[in-house]
Amino acid sequence: MATPGATPVAERMASDILAALPGAPVRVNEALGALAHAWSAEGEQAVRASQMNLVLMLGAGVGPEEAAGIFEQAQAFARRYPCRLVVLVRRDSGEDGLPPEAKAHVACFLDTARRDKRCCEALMLAHGPHTLQLQSLVSTWLEADLPAYLWCHRVDAAETRPWLALAPRFTRVIADRSTDGDAFFALPWPRPESVRDLSVARCLPVRQALGQFLSSHAPADLVRGLRSVTVSHGVGRAGEARGLLDWMRGCLKSCADVSRLPLAAEFAVNPSCAAGSCIAVEWTYDNGNHFAWEHADQGVRASVALDYATSHQSFALAVPFLAPETALGEALFF
Repeated sequence: MATPGATPVAERMASDILAALPGAPVRVNEALGALAHAWSAEGEQAVRASQMNLVLMLGAGVGPEEAAGIFEQAQAFARRYPCRLVVLVRRDSGEDGLPPEAKAHVACFLDTARRDKRCCEALMLAHGPHTLQLQSLVSTWLEADLPAYLWCHRVDAAETRPWLALAPRFTRVIADRSTDGDAFFALPWPRPESVRDLSVARCLPVRQALGQFLSSHAPADLVRGLRSVTVSHGVGRAGEARGLLDWMRGCLKSCADVSRLPLAAEFAVNPSCAAGSCIAVEWTYDNGNHFAWEHADQGVRASVALDYATSHQSFALAVPFLAPETALGEALFF
């Protein structure tokens, strides 16, 4: 079904990714107009209260099913933080000669708290290699008076590099180190402090639980004689492990400063975790003291154990990772 006000275009799309996403095909130069007509069709009860622009960039290696799942996460985020969602779908290199294709989408839902109808809007574009014309088009699709954020998913460093010139337009740039690797974060971003790791945001409950547990011990007891700090991880958890290690290093450095003790421990990431465990933390001490944390099954099963000369503690708890839309908000705003 065509979006109201849009010039009819072929329903069958060359882009499998775009075909898997909701919305109606529109001509690229009519996409903004199609959105405006779609809002009109929803009537006066539809509340349009965008707070921001969110550009979701999907790399050429993303398949239709994965793209649909990521789009659903973005739409769930948009329900909490109303925004204009701009989805950029990179075609495979073999399809670079095809013209760009676009879709427009407005999805509404009832907000029971406010007793009105709230809507999420999205513009989607399947495109070839980066060009100045493409970059200009993306800029015109953004609402100029609102902040803009960029979320890159499986976009390799070579694909991202041409977009660096547009990076100052974005308040925050996020990617997932567990998915995208280190190369993305090593790019010469104009403002490196604005680039955030989604895998680190996802681990917020883990950091909170660990911090609460360890804060009951004197800083000197945590640092004195500490020999090694190791974070082991399973497949697909490299970003979480790296983030936890960096966080623990910073916390222990603060403990060392407060207690005026040296911090001579070795910090390491180990890419081999015990079966069924996705993240495991181990601290070892010269005097035989030992601290261990295991976070498994997405947090459904977690355990912590501390063996000090004067303290022996061991218990189980549940500390799930943040939901995708919540982790997205944590990475973008905090």
